Amino acid sequence: MLGVDILTSVIIHAGTSSSQGGGGGGGGGGGPNPLSVATSASGNFNNAVKIGIFNTASSSFDFSNGIKDGSNSTFGTASNPTRTTQTIPVSAADYFTAWNANGSGSGHIMIGGYIRSGFTSANAQEWQVQSNTIKSQSFSTVTAQAIETNSGRKNIRDNTNLNTGFGIYNGINSAFGSGYYRIILIHGAGRGASTLPQAGDSITFRIIVTDSDIGGNFHIAQHDVTINFT
Repeated sequence: MLGVDILTSVIIHAGTSSSQGGGGGGGGGGGPNPLSVATSASGNFNNAVKIGIFNTASSSFDFSNGIKDGSNSTFGTASNPTRTTQTIPVSAADYFTAWNANGSGSGHIMIGGYIRSGFTSANAQEWQVQSNTIKSQSFSTVTAQAIETNSGRKNIRDNTNLNTGFGIYNGINSAFGSGYYRIILIHGAGRGASTLPQAGDSITFRIIVTDSDIGGNFHIAQHDVTINFT
């Protein structure tokens, strides 16, 4: 991973980013962050990602009734750390319908997105989904866990494919020691809707992207996603 200490400066932007320590002579605040996550290279939704909850039994994203591409999201910003936010509604009834039809041991939250750099990039872009990616969870019978997974796509800018692919992930395989995480929803014991996500349940997790420009400046953007089960 690109370290700040080998770069000439750290860029600090107001509104939609935060900086990491180290480096010398950081730029002053002002203006939106030129680095962001988005649902495509241009247009569509900036400061947003795609989300799908994968069902291994059906090999599809039927737990979330398909891919949530940002069109039904609510967006905002937050501080400490400075970050953009995205809230995505998912129907608990749709989740139950898919589970009742096929069953599964768990639901796998997959993330799709594009790293937009509003500067000439040094091609040092990186996705970071860390061990503490889950910032909060409120489930009645489900437990959300972050597990290490294959990191083969962490330096790929365009990870928007969630239709036939897994976005920023290579799949649902585990890879201990990778330092790259994805989230699984572990259902409660038993069988029935009561073991699955309930209306009113939610989970919030954080995605971080970084890049550097050809002048040696390091940029970072953080994005929180909340899935609300309705």
